[in-house]
Amino acid sequence: MTSLPPQACCAKVVFQDGTPKGQIQKVCDLDCYVTENYSESAKKFLFVFTDVFGLELVNTKLVADRFAACLGYPVIIMDILHGDPFKTDGSMTFETWGPDHSPEITNAITKKFFDAFKTKFPDTTYLAGIGYCFGAKFLAPFLTAEGLLDVGAFAHPSFVSDEELDAITKPLVLSCAEEDTLFTRELRTKSEEILQKNKVYYQFDLFSHVSHGFTVRGDLSVPAVKYAAEKAFTDQVLWFQFHDKTPACCAKK
Repeated sequence: MTSLPPQACCAKVVFQDGTPKGQIQKVCDLDCYVTENYSESAKKFLFVFTDVFGLELVNTKLVADRFAACLGYPVIIMDILHGDPFKTDGSMTFETWGPDHSPEITNAITKKFFDAFKTKFPDTTYLAGIGYCFGAKFLAPFLTAEGLLDVGAFAHPSFVSDEELDAITKPLVLSCAEEDTLFTRELRTKSEEILQKNKVYYQFDLFSHVSHGFTVRGDLSVPAVKYAAEKAFTDQVLWFQFHDKTPACCAKK
């Protein structure tokens, strides 16, 4: 593995205040959160592959809204968990929750969605994806030479295999925490070696004084966490714009 399976740190979350501007609706027969600029006539989209909290996490919706404002095209958060997000009320453990969200089950969900998306949106010109923690694994197949997406981003990934990373050919930016038991220094180095070997266009951002999950689940009242989350977001926006050859502008919030 180039990043380890979900552990207790994946269930740590600080909920953010704010009201998402988008809405939940069916897209290609899958429940999705779509930003307020969603349109079936759009030619560009950003897809969010969520962590174990899925559509339930308001933080992810707020970040999606910010991406939509900065990038100028719709963002779609797919319910890759089929209405079964991980709960922190003590009713679940990863041992009990995990079997219903195995790679076989979740890959089937994303494949069905994107097969339908290709049919429904045949004239798109640019498709990007970002995978948070658990979601990075399921973004990876769409960044291969045959994959539908043009560019990707991983934020503190988990559960990505050597083979999955080795198959990636599309540009990839990785936002990493120094304090991460799932994506350790050794695994970051291993990942860099694989991407370098394959001549993938990549970028690593490494932040000290933050831990796994900082980009969408961190405590933004902590200055180091807020800085890292904002810097990671800005770099992701610039990454998507650069590979789209769009003039960089991250002023809009």
